[in-house]
Amino acid sequence: MDNKKKYFHSVTLSRDKCVGCTRCVRVCPTEAIRVRNQKAIIEPSKCIDCGQCIDVCPTNAITIKHDSLKDLKRYKYNLAIISASYAGQFSEDIGHEKALRALYHIGFDDVAEQAMITHITAEIIRDYIRIHPKIRPILSSSCPATVRLIQVRFPSLLTNLLHIESPMSILAKYYRDKIVKEKRIKPEEIGIFLIVPSAAQVTAVHQPEGTYKHLHDGAIAISEVYTKVMDNIKRLEKDEREIVSYANGLSWALAGQEAEEIAADDIKTLAVCGIHNVIDILSNIESHRLDQYDYIELRNCPQGCVGGSLNVENPFVAENRIRSMVKSSQKKNIDDDYFFNLYREGYFDVMPLEPRSIMELDKDFKKAISKMKKVKEIVAELPGLDCGVCGSPTCKALAEDIAKGEARLEDCIIRSRRQKKQDKG
Repeated sequence: MDNKKKYFHSVTLSRDKCVGCTRCVRVCPTEAIRVRNQKAIIEPSKCIDCGQCIDVCPTNAITIKHDSLKDLKRYKYNLAIISASYAGQFSEDIGHEKALRALYHIGFDDVAEQAMITHITAEIIRDYIRIHPKIRPILSSSCPATVRLIQVRFPSLLTNLLHIESPMSILAKYYRDKIVKEKRIKPEEIGIFLIVPSAAQVTAVHQPEGTYKHLHDGAIAISEVYTKVMDNIKRLEKDEREIVSYANGLSWALAGQEAEEIAADDIKTLAVCGIHNVIDILSNIESHRLDQYDYIELRNCPQGCVGGSLNVENPFVAENRIRSMVKSSQKKNIDDDYFFNLYREGYFDVMPLEPRSIMELDKDFKKAISKMKKVKEIVAELPGLDCGVCGSPTCKALAEDIAKGEARLEDCIIRSRRQKKQDKG
């Protein structure tokens, strides 16, 4: 793998706003952030766009870059593919169908919902599990942040990932072909935009992993769409456009619901959410302590997709709304047999993913070995508190940074203080 590969990241840092507080350093799950000269630095090859740093930044120096509704002007025909979490953002007096209808008033020619195919996706995953009995547990691949986490920190588990497109990507692939055929519009004239709740999903659109062909043209934050939808709500009074919603499939916006629907008498599932909980579970999988499970759902956001940082509603309120909608809805599915046959034909397959090469002390092998020994020596001199005050996330990380010439031993304030006391004594 090319170590010089460039990575697109939706998580962006404004150095002018950064005050070097090191809060982001301490929460980053892949040790991608350092603070040097009182400014944060994000290492592109390690960042997984999980958004942990955004939540703790006190100065809003870290933000999310995403596409805009203005980008729709580039295309003749625009399709919105809506995350299931979208439904939970709107109050009961507006409702899901009105929130979908409003999308036609802000520039979209057609709308599709992730919820349309969650039921058949569960059927597809069950079949995948059954025809791959030697892979246990199989790991969900619908959350881009957890997929990239595996690439960075748990590359030995890449073969355990479900090698099928996520529901929103399945819809993108299906609809592009459908629009070309039915509307007689050239593929390049079609804009397919995902309406998403998280930074990682924006990144996945612009730098997809494992897909065989171009699927999406952009990813727009739910928060931006929400604002425009609310501005257009009054226009909907005379809009009698028929909207078919799939409220029965919205539950996948909530943590644990994917695993619950996939579970069967012969399939044992587990669900985990929150990136640090995911790390703990992946560590256990590497140690073969969870081989009893057939399938494990992994979600970066604590409450699932309703907890994404590009949403507008409190995740608990959004969850309650979605549960109410699912409970009161009638079951609606699209042509399940058609989608299942496409899956069996390999239409939704993805390529095996490669690990990210992130730990390279030196390109010269002999020098790298020498630096590894130096790292051990430096670690022995450090206090082992992993406080992050030095600007590196752990003492070991600081030792590696020193060995690479990117930090100094004096950056450890605690060691320096102890050294001064010893010198005085």
